[in-house]
Amino acid sequence: MSKRLVLVVASLLVVMLVSACTPPMTQQEEPTPTPLPTPVVPDKPVYQVKKGEVINSVDFLCRVAPVKEADLFFKVSGRVSSVKVEKGSKVKAGDILAELEIKDLQNQTQAAQVDLEKAQLALEQAKSANDDALANAQRNLEIEQIKLQEAIKQQEFAVQQAQLELNTAELNLQQAQNQDSGLALREAQANLDKARIALNQAQIAYTEAQNNPDGSNAAAEAYQKAVIDYNLAQAQYEAAQKAANDRDYNLAQLQNAVAKAKLDLAQAQAGVDPLLQKNVEAAQREVDRLSRGVDPVYQKNVETAQLALERLTQQVDSARIIAPFDGEVLGVLVFEGRDVDAYKPVIVVAQPDQLELSCDLTSSVLEKLAEGMQANIVFSDAPGQALTGAVRQLPYPYGAGSNNSQAASGVEDKSTRISIADLKGMKLEIGQLAKTNVVLEKKDNALYLPPEAIRTFEGRRFVVVQDPDGKQHRVDVKVGIVSQDRVEITDGLQEGQVVVGP
Repeated sequence: MSKRLVLVVASLLVVMLVSACTPPMTQQEEPTPTPLPTPVVPDKPVYQVKKGEVINSVDFLCRVAPVKEADLFFKVSGRVSSVKVEKGSKVKAGDILAELEIKDLQNQTQAAQVDLEKAQLALEQAKSANDDALANAQRNLEIEQIKLQEAIKQQEFAVQQAQLELNTAELNLQQAQNQDSGLALREAQANLDKARIALNQAQIAYTEAQNNPDGSNAAAEAYQKAVIDYNLAQAQYEAAQKAANDRDYNLAQLQNAVAKAKLDLAQAQAGVDPLLQKNVEAAQREVDRLSRGVDPVYQKNVETAQLALERLTQQVDSARIIAPFDGEVLGVLVFEGRDVDAYKPVIVVAQPDQLELSCDLTSSVLEKLAEGMQANIVFSDAPGQALTGAVRQLPYPYGAGSNNSQAASGVEDKSTRISIADLKGMKLEIGQLAKTNVVLEKKDNALYLPPEAIRTFEGRRFVVVQDPDGKQHRVDVKVGIVSQDRVEITDGLQEGQVVVGP
């Protein structure tokens, strides 16, 4: 039942009780009428359009906090083995501040480290052996290439020699073929025939001369001379015949020499021994194989061991709280021998020598702010002294997001950070409250009215202007900066006009 219904029921009960307790009126008595008051028509407020400063700003509370601050936690749940710091302890980046019971995990990590070193050693040894084998293979390749080059040079020289010998043999053969020994043989044959005829005639004359003693001496001399001439012709013929036979022999020899020179040239042109080229190709394949490096299994073994070590190291780190930077411990909420939940902040580390303001703001306020905006700061314990600052950082997605210290701690920073330009001798303490004002918009010498002077209907803004003669009429207006007490008028009104409120 609503409050309004309860009040109505209670009122009816009161009326009924009053009626029951009041004595009934007699017919002769008439009630006295109650005079009704004359209604008073209230005057509507009026406002004058003025010129001046129009500021739209937002106010919120902040607390003093270190610029660099981190809420640290374990990333796994467990029992606390040791806490190495207390409030006020100075720490260095990388210091272990607390850890859980991880004896078995540490042993596994050490074993994984040994496995990694073994895999790395095997990889280095394989690389060293491969480098040595590659160097030997390259030297062998160079030797085989030199052998091949020398064989090619020898083959080229052999081709040149064979070509020269062939040219010489062909020239000798051509010269021998050009010599005609048959003419001399024919001449010698003719001379022999003539000498034979002369000898027969001389012999007949000599026989006839023997029967005639007077002419026998002359016939004998002629016969003797014919015998000598015949023997000489016979000798010349035999010599010519021998010369012809020798020429045929020489031609055959020269032809054989040409044939042999052609064969030698063909053999020389056939190229080097194919085995030499195959040796070079085999040596090159070996160099190429070794150049590809060691067996990928060695590298994969190292990577597998590295991943195993990193996984165990991450588990160890998750069970430790490590200082993300140099600083001071501001708070410790963890104790040895007690259980702790994962991601629950238990140690606060900061650099207390550098302070600023930390503000927890609503989304409606964050939407109005931007990093770099100027801020006015007033501390609750020093209300008469104002400081200046600037919006250094807005949380994501309104600004740059978490700063480095909180990103390192793993805690998302949802606060707005306000830097302080000059403390002006003030000594601040962590947690001290401050009222912060940020100017969103500002315009000097602007026309303005109070917000209550402006009326709105279906998205249309207008005012009721009262003329000097008392007449009123509506005027549409356009507004600019809107603050709690002033609204900038950008169009529709002039300074000094009077506006009637609703």
